[in-house]
Amino acid sequence: MELTIQSVQTGATKTLKLNGILDISTNSIIEPYLEELDNIERLILDFGELEFIDSTGIGSIMNAIYLSREKNFKLAFQGVDDMTHQVFETVGLYHILEAFQKEDI
Repeated sequence: MELTIQSVQTGATKTLKLNGILDISTNSIIEPYLEELDNIERLILDFGELEFIDSTGIGSIMNAIYLSREKNFKLAFQGVDDMTHQVFETVGLYHILEAFQKEDI
């Protein structure tokens, strides 16, 4: 399986809809989308169609968190299923995102 990404821009909000597997073999697919994030106020990462994520995929999500600070936009997660939620909880991704967003206030 591979990863496909649908990018949707609505005003100053960009949504990246992830479909498939985000792992070491597909990580290079998401990176160009993250590098192109300019002049937005909000990024939504939609995990509704994500089937699997590994530590390399978590690294890409961490990159998005760091970019949100660097490029001054808010980051939100959408469509997180129970499996992905558990992974995010285990690695502390929600706490990192929350800490970054609180520091910007």
